[in-house]
Amino acid sequence: MSQRPVGKAAQRLAVALIYVLLAGCASAPLDRTELMPAPAVFEDGRFDPFAGVPPQGRRVETEILFATDRDPAAEGDLERHYASRRGYLVRLGRARILHGEGKLDWDSATRLSLQAKRKPPYRLRVGAVEEIGILARTASPFTDPALLHADPDAPAAAFAAAVDRKLARSRQRDVIVYVHGFKVPFENPLLVASELWHFLGYDGVLIPYSWPSTPRLLAYFSDVETTGLSAHYLKEFIQFLRQRTSAERVHILGYSAGTRLVLDALSMLALTGDAAGESGGTGARIGEVILVGSDVDTGLFAAALDNGVLDTSERLTVYLSGIDGALRFANLVFGRERLGQLLDGDMPGYVAAALDAAEDLVLIDVTDAEDAGARSGHSYFRESPWVSSDILATLATGLGPAERGLERAKPDLPVWSYPPDFIPRLELALAATAAEREALDLSPRPSRSPE
Repeated sequence: MSQRPVGKAAQRLAVALIYVLLAGCASAPLDRTELMPAPAVFEDGRFDPFAGVPPQGRRVETEILFATDRDPAAEGDLERHYASRRGYLVRLGRARILHGEGKLDWDSATRLSLQAKRKPPYRLRVGAVEEIGILARTASPFTDPALLHADPDAPAAAFAAAVDRKLARSRQRDVIVYVHGFKVPFENPLLVASELWHFLGYDGVLIPYSWPSTPRLLAYFSDVETTGLSAHYLKEFIQFLRQRTSAERVHILGYSAGTRLVLDALSMLALTGDAAGESGGTGARIGEVILVGSDVDTGLFAAALDNGVLDTSERLTVYLSGIDGALRFANLVFGRERLGQLLDGDMPGYVAAALDAAEDLVLIDVTDAEDAGARSGHSYFRESPWVSSDILATLATGLGPAERGLERAKPDLPVWSYPPDFIPRLELALAATAAEREALDLSPRPSRSPE
């Protein structure tokens, strides 16, 4: 019997373990983070994301809604709010996010947040967390009835009303669901969603979906298995938002291992015949679906396309990188190429042609974007001011890659990239879009508020 395959597997595992150990050495408080770099599109002061926030909404403490299928933390757990165990249903709630740790007022906070180099640092912290209740549609015959509210629909109704109140104060009547990656606690997606919502000027509603990933070494394998179950609950939560809120669109931003949940959830919708704009005959459309740093096997992505995932949303955008160290780790572990590394190696002509023929699929190479290689090159959607500008512009305007100033990387590849003058191009596109909206929209604007 040949020993070579075993040797290769052992080598892969050894390298992977070293990578995980190194990646896991850094520790940070669970409930706080330093604000991501400001998107480059705000650097010259031409665009002010906070111009529409009314005086009564200019606060350094904001409320963010959340959904999670984690189990509530119990006595003896290290976590304060929700543990890394599976909860086997979706819980809805709200949390307070403190900007500047109580040391900044609104004007100084917004001014500091837009600076390229911040002194002092701008930090976010999770404050009070309140559970509204269980989303009853995610309960099963195996759910303890004692967990449910006396009126099982009451939590869903209260959460939908909270979403609608925020939408009523927004110009964009869209909900954005953020799905996090591997090895983070409950609080992490709340903080990331809060900083993205901050740079969107608190327009629309941004809801983090916190699935039970585990913030410890060697948890990757169990987390990957958990994504399959959490995808079911994410699908039910998306359907709830479409059917029970006044949102016009539901956008989805998936990161790293969270892209597995997103693709699996959309595949479930596709296989049940629930295409974009359909939700039992009524409901919001699924708009932009954005996958960043995806560690999905490329073969599984091809299967998802075959299942019809492109029929479930208006557009699917996949961000790719040739310098993503975390995806190299995933490749070593599984021995198969990750979706976020699609550009590695030569792409066969028939594959390029098939991808190019998919009109609602956009592939974007971030390799040459500013700071795309920071922090192992995996968290570029937060670390690169170019990529964050691009993603936020997509969510805010719905402009396509050419309209935003991107260029085709190669004539024979269906992949877009950032030219050296990308930010000036994007600024022109946003200015034109703003002028067009002003000309078309003569109705009074709602006053946005982070509440």
